[in-house]
Amino acid sequence: MKKVLVTGSNGFVGQHLVRELAENGITVIGVGGAQGAKDKSPYVADYLELDLTKPEEAARIDFGGVDGVVHLAGLAAVGPSFDDPMLYFNVNVGIEVNLFEAALKQKTAPRFIIVSSGTLYDPKAALPLTEESAIDPSSPYAVSKIGQEQMAHYYNSRGFESIIVRPFNHIGPGQGPGFIVPDLAKQIVEVEKGSARKIMVGNLDAKRDYTDVRDIVKAYRLLLEKGRPGEVYNICSGQARSGHEILEGLLALTDNKPAVEQDQGRMRPSDNPEVYGSCDKLSADTGWQPDIPIETTLADVMARAVYPAAGA
Repeated sequence: MKKVLVTGSNGFVGQHLVRELAENGITVIGVGGAQGAKDKSPYVADYLELDLTKPEEAARIDFGGVDGVVHLAGLAAVGPSFDDPMLYFNVNVGIEVNLFEAALKQKTAPRFIIVSSGTLYDPKAALPLTEESAIDPSSPYAVSKIGQEQMAHYYNSRGFESIIVRPFNHIGPGQGPGFIVPDLAKQIVEVEKGSARKIMVGNLDAKRDYTDVRDIVKAYRLLLEKGRPGEVYNICSGQARSGHEILEGLLALTDNKPAVEQDQGRMRPSDNPEVYGSCDKLSADTGWQPDIPIETTLADVMARAVYPAAGA
């Protein structure tokens, strides 16, 4: 891979991915919104400000010389999808179709990494979840990801080499609000500053498979190089941790022991007791393993919460 296009390059995962690619000698073309154009990453050789929900905007991308595409753009938070299911489906599936069609009309066929999700597995499936585990989406977000996967399979029949990835829970520095780790870290900092007296939480009993975003983007790079076209790959740590463990890990980095109170407004209607996956297939095909300990991840998140401008 010499040149890779990254959609959503100024987002949480995108910022880490462009660095991973550039530091491994790959020229990166970023695509995103106006904010990314204003604060262009030093790891991006060229940045395109486009609204990919519009076919005519996606058609402005020059796919000539592009070896690979990592498609990150779209709606990523699970919770809000319950309030606007159609928006999630239209945006997440629509952007992907626009990209494939633009490349197709230019008679190019770069390798695509289509980012799906580990949330689409059947909650009753045996653990650890593998790529062969049954699918039973529990949110409109997960349904939109199934739509993306099906579109990837279709475009494989049109001559593309598409690889589907199902990453489980991402965590790491730079993650925005609406996710457990940054939300807890922000509240802990507010307590330390005296602007809050207690921490409000959702269901901390649920156990999830958390992987550092910097390990995840390394998997994307390796799959661009070594992944098998048409295959699906889990990206996960293989270990389940509860919200209590995450909170305790963050609090261990401070001297305060604030009160913790459950907020019913933070509870999701489809929380599963425990979820973790197997990354054996990914490891066998690429040699990937998660390297960054959870303690390092939480410390880096807390550092970013205290000093928002701090780097990864």
